[in-house]
Amino acid sequence: MSWIPEIGVVLLVAFLLLVAPPAAACDDLDGDGHEELACGGDDCDDTDIHVFPGAAEVCNGVDDDCDGDTDEDVDYDQDGDGYNLCQGDCDNTDPGAYPGATELCDGVDNDCDGHVPTDEVDLDADGTAPCGGDCDETDPALNATDGDGDGYSTCDNDCDDTDPTLHLDDADADGWTTCDGDCDDGDPDVDPADNDGDGFSSCTGDCDDDDSGLNPTDADGDGISTCAGDCDDGQPTVYPDAPEICDGRDNDCDDVIDEVDADQDGWRAEECGGTDCDDGDPEVNPNAGEVCDDGIDNDCNGDVDLDDYACGGGGDDTAGDDDSTEPEEQPGCRCELPIPLGGMGNFALACLAGLAVVLAIRKR
Repeated sequence: MSWIPEIGVVLLVAFLLLVAPPAAACDDLDGDGHEELACGGDDCDDTDIHVFPGAAEVCNGVDDDCDGDTDEDVDYDQDGDGYNLCQGDCDNTDPGAYPGATELCDGVDNDCDGHVPTDEVDLDADGTAPCGGDCDETDPALNATDGDGDGYSTCDNDCDDTDPTLHLDDADADGWTTCDGDCDDGDPDVDPADNDGDGFSSCTGDCDDDDSGLNPTDADGDGISTCAGDCDDGQPTVYPDAPEICDGRDNDCDDVIDEVDADQDGWRAEECGGTDCDDGDPEVNPNAGEVCDDGIDNDCNGDVDLDDYACGGGGDDTAGDDDSTEPEEQPGCRCELPIPLGGMGNFALACLAGLAVVLAIRKR
C-alpha cells in the first residue's frame, strides 16, 4: 500500500490551493499609467487616478505625488499675502490675489471669488478695459491709450493718435485746434475759416480773408493772383510790371492808365493820347531840340528841319503857322507834362528852355 502517502500529498496540495488567497492582480486599476506598489509599481493609491508619482500636490490631506509627504507644496504662503492655497489663495504667486482682496483694474480675480469683473475684460484687445477708460469695447481704434504722447487718446477725440502735432489744444485761442485744421496754432490770425466766402482761408493762402476780391486764385492765367498784386485778375495783360499797352487799362498795376513810354524819354506816345510823335526814339519828344538836318521832327511840333521855326523858318509850314514870324506856339514850351509827371518845377523848366531858344533866334 505504498501509494497511500502519495495520495495524501496530492490532497494536501489541493487543499492548500483551495484555501490560499488569490495572487494580486497587477493591472493599472485607476488608469493613471502607474501600477500599484504590490505589483512592483510606484502608484501609492491605485484606486485614485489623481494620485501617482509626479502628480500636482493639492490641498486635500493626501500624498498626491506619492513622495511620502502630504500637502507639502500648497500649505505655505508662497507670495506672502497671508494666504496659502489651502486657505483659499487662488494664485499663490500673486500677492494681489487672495480671499477678500480689493478688485483692481488688472483683469485678475483679485478677491478669489472665481470670476473677473466684466469691466476689467478687454474684449476688443486694444490694451485697455472699460475700467481703464476704454470708451468702446467693440472698436479697438477707440481706447484710452495716448499713443502719440500729446495728452489725448482716441477716447478723448484725438483725431490722429500717431501724430503729436494733431490734438485738441487751441494754443492760440482762435477757436480752432489742429484737429479742426488749424495750420498754425501759434498764430490767432491764421485758421481754416473762409470768412469772406471766396473759397480760401488764411490756412490756404488767402492774404485777406475779409475781402473776397483778394485770394490766391489766378483766374486769368497770367501767373499772378490778386494776393500777389494782380489788380485785374480777369485780364491776362494786367499784372504788376506787365508791359503797358494802349488798351485803356492799367496794365502794370501802378494806378496810371496807358502811360506808354516805350523809349523812356518821359513822354507818352501819341497813340495813347500823348504827344511823343516817335515813341521808339528817346531823342524825339516835345521837349527835344530840333536838329536842322536830320529829316526828323525832333520836337514833335509838325515842322521838319528848316521848316521848323527853331531852324530859321521859311518854306512850307506843315504845322500851318507862318515860319517867317513868331509862331503862335513857341517850340519847346508845350503844355503837356511828361510822363511820369514831374510836378510844376519840370513844367517851368521846359517852358523856360523853349523861351530861351526863341530869344536866341530873335537876336540873329
